[in-house]
Amino acid sequence: MTRSSGAAACVRSFLRSREGVMRALAVAYPPFDTLENVLAAVRAGELERRGRTDSGYSYAVHGRGCRMTGPGGAEVDMDLLLDGAEAFDAWRLAAFARSVGMSPVPPDDDLDGACRELVAEGLLVEPETGWFRLHD
Repeated sequence: MTRSSGAAACVRSFLRSREGVMRALAVAYPPFDTLENVLAAVRAGELERRGRTDSGYSYAVHGRGCRMTGPGGAEVDMDLLLDGAEAFDAWRLAAFARSVGMSPVPPDDDLDGACRELVAEGLLVEPETGWFRLHD
């Protein structure tokens, strides 16, 4: 696998894991339909800052984002941008790669490039330089 194909595999795996962990957490915590709702629920005292389901999924709200972890240890960290978009960057993708044992972890430039290829395909949007989100 080339460096760029490793980065593309990492991004696609991150996106699949994000979907799965959000869906699993929404069963136990209804605010997980959107990250914006999660942060609002925590700020309102309706949801704890950290939680764990019986099935092994967990979350930890931080600043303007949330790190979600699947039972196998895959970490998906998302932030809210100023416009309310749920977004991720190369740092979060590299943390995901480490959490799933990807070796070598693709360099940030390769991860950014893989995301920009998905922007060109219409799957992602780059609302701010270096930040990516799913296309509406």
